[in-house]
Amino acid sequence: MTRVADAQWKDMWNDFKRESIESTPARDVKTLVDSGAWVLVDVRLPSNYEEAHAADAVSIPAFVEMKMGQNMSGVGDFLKAAALLSNGVTPVKKNDDFMVDAKKASENGKKGLIFYCEAGGTLKPSMNFMYGKQSRSLQAMHEAMKAGLKVGHLDGGIYSWYQEGLPMVGEYDEKNVGRTPNAALAATYHTEDKEF
Repeated sequence: MTRVADAQWKDMWNDFKRESIESTPARDVKTLVDSGAWVLVDVRLPSNYEEAHAADAVSIPAFVEMKMGQNMSGVGDFLKAAALLSNGVTPVKKNDDFMVDAKKASENGKKGLIFYCEAGGTLKPSMNFMYGKQSRSLQAMHEAMKAGLKVGHLDGGIYSWYQEGLPMVGEYDEKNVGRTPNAALAATYHTEDKEF
């Protein structure tokens, strides 16, 4: 049985393939951003951005932390937050201002936006991930692409930026990545010559 989230990701992945969008290595992203034609967008929570981020990146979180009495709307948000907190997970919800901020950062479409999160996910199919591995940055990029913005994706997320020794602001703690880099690396096996 296919889950709704899996079907939605498959549709997103197919949209990226139709538009010939692929993830870009960190050093190439740095060159694009340095050209002035692209803006690097950190979609992680603002607290993660404040801890450490790629130099010159702007913070446009795809999700925001749910806070009691501030940005919760109704019983559904309260129950979701309680369930997540009881499992030791920070409760988040979609950032309602994401597209407004993304359009502003792109100077209303004049510049391209390159998205990243922690480990980035991947658009490359593998034995374990037939349609690559979705991530917050890929979901955010899809939303911006559907709104008509020029988009790109940092392969490997901020973790790859850090591993390449590219300029950072703050002290990056690679423990934030957890097991995700291993999953991302596992999804990059040489499968480019196979059709899925």
